[in-house]
Amino acid sequence: MTEDYKKEIQTYYEECNRDYEIVLQLKNALALHYGYWDENTLTHRQALWNNNYQVAKHAQIKKSDVVLDAGCGVGGTSIFLANHIGCKVHGISLSPFQVEQAKKNKQNLDSNNLTDFSLQNYCNTNFEDNTFDVIFAIESALYSEPKDGFLKEAFRILKPGGRLIVADWFLKAHQDPKDTEIVRKWAKTWAANSFIYEGSYLKDLEKIGYANVMSDDVSENVFPSIKLLHRSYYPGIFISRISHAFGRRTAAQVENSKCGKYQYQAYRRGLWRYKYLLAFKPSAENVSISETYMKQDIPIVPYIDHEVIRERFPIVSRKGVSVRNMLKRVMHSYLETNIRKSDKWF
Repeated sequence: MTEDYKKEIQTYYEECNRDYEIVLQLKNALALHYGYWDENTLTHRQALWNNNYQVAKHAQIKKSDVVLDAGCGVGGTSIFLANHIGCKVHGISLSPFQVEQAKKNKQNLDSNNLTDFSLQNYCNTNFEDNTFDVIFAIESALYSEPKDGFLKEAFRILKPGGRLIVADWFLKAHQDPKDTEIVRKWAKTWAANSFIYEGSYLKDLEKIGYANVMSDDVSENVFPSIKLLHRSYYPGIFISRISHAFGRRTAAQVENSKCGKYQYQAYRRGLWRYKYLLAFKPSAENVSISETYMKQDIPIVPYIDHEVIRERFPIVSRKGVSVRNMLKRVMHSYLETNIRKSDKWF
């Protein structure tokens, strides 16, 4: 990874943090990823919680595991695992801003002091060989350049029998120039050089030495989040362009406003699927692991978000009338109404 590319990623996550706060309720959900929707999911905030749960379930994370969160964002998933499972988690990020935010969230939310956060490149960490039982990357592995750089480093620092889980959008090979242009524009909105192509990624895993590679396609479960981001594009790009003209939005923020459009177009054209990809570092014990491994429930009580939008964003309080919460209520009603209906593409 070049220093210019590293700087571009750092700038993106610092400047666009506000966008994640607005659309994904980052301060509450602590998530910078798609949500996982099932029959019990009522809100996007709950879907974001569910994605954390699904990663833990697919990797079968338990209390005795030592876990690495590779691309930890503001520490949300690390703290989720520490609080709900009781395992030790170390989160790393390229972004100084995110690491600082993760440490603040640790102080407020990690009462058992099970998490730790540091500024590191997941392609070249300072951890010793055979350190972790589980390494996971939620929508962060795509930033690895080359793409096998993260996979090689993860293999080195995983213990024998350790698990690697990558939750991400995996692209299919395509020839149409229009498809290529949509993917290029989409990658630019998230300051990524390129995305992960599933075929070559599976070959990289095999070449490096991973065993029992399996995947679970959960695209239908994240589809409501795909639609939600698409909805956010229309008011987002309008406000961004006006704000940019008055010097209130940066170029990176304007580009980020376009992500909802291009990720949606790419999905509609069948260019990508969202999957949980699980792989093992070989050991004598995991020779015959089957795909049922990813399906077993883990002892976490599901979170059901019963709080309706008017309760989430109260307009009148002791402090007076909140215009900001009034606007948030309108926006999130627009973003989330009928978002679960499979027949509604918009």
